[in-house]
Amino acid sequence: MTTGLGATNDGLSAGILYGTLAALIWGAWPVVSRLGVQHSLTPHDITALRFGVAGLLLLPLVWRRCLGGVAWPGALLLAAGAGVPYVLVTVGGLALAPAGHAGVIVPSCMLGFSALGAWIFLGDRPDKARLAGLGVILAGVLTIGWEGLTAGGPGAWRGDLMFVAGGLLWAVYTVASRFWSVDPLHATALVSVLSMVFYLPLYLLFAEPRIFTAPLEETLFQGLFQGLFAAVLALLLYTRAVALLGAGRGAIFAALVPGTAVLLAYPALGEVPTGLELLGVAVVTAGMAAALGLHRLRR
Repeated sequence: MTTGLGATNDGLSAGILYGTLAALIWGAWPVVSRLGVQHSLTPHDITALRFGVAGLLLLPLVWRRCLGGVAWPGALLLAAGAGVPYVLVTVGGLALAPAGHAGVIVPSCMLGFSALGAWIFLGDRPDKARLAGLGVILAGVLTIGWEGLTAGGPGAWRGDLMFVAGGLLWAVYTVASRFWSVDPLHATALVSVLSMVFYLPLYLLFAEPRIFTAPLEETLFQGLFQGLFAAVLALLLYTRAVALLGAGRGAIFAALVPGTAVLLAYPALGEVPTGLELLGVAVVTAGMAAALGLHRLRR
């Protein structure tokens, strides 16, 4: 017989495992995407693989539930925030700037813009601690951006600006999904299926697809990671972690993404972080922890 305490401990352990796996996938996404654009694929190819695979996987859900109570303007806004524009601008930035920069700038700007959007459109006024945390995040992003201006490769600062735009687009998705109270899995399905329907025909006609000429193993790997792991599995893992741990503790794992991306970029891409970049990661992580209210959580 399992005791209540044992069940609680099991749920805690499972929640930590699910959340950590989600953070690893999110942290690995810029690294894996940069690997793709450094070899045989373009941002257009990466986008097509992500939404082609995810769209086919989630098509039965959209077929059964249709828009799920979301009006067409809302569905299109969700697809604009987390769909093709987001992936194109972020993966395009990875062709110019290090993956470690994306892993820090995108989630931190998403958090900052989401807080601002929630304040304006949802009436969710941030308290002083959250405002202080957002200020720290901005300082960390500027630190990393300064590194891109002074020590990055040619055009690295433009890639950093594209990551900021990616964070803004994902914040649009975040605020819109909260505004319309969309189920996370159905929101993901809508984004994937609508992106597949609108983007793939244009991609096949005008983008000079390389997925048919690139090495088969590279195309299969990117399709599996982008379409299954990054687009679907990470969200399911994170949603399960929140269900087991609560929204406050579940938010902790978002703060793990910047450090994860920087650490994975070192062995996978040979991107050795400089002292200033590591300082920026530490500052951003601390700011995210403060903005998420993690200091208020009890042990």
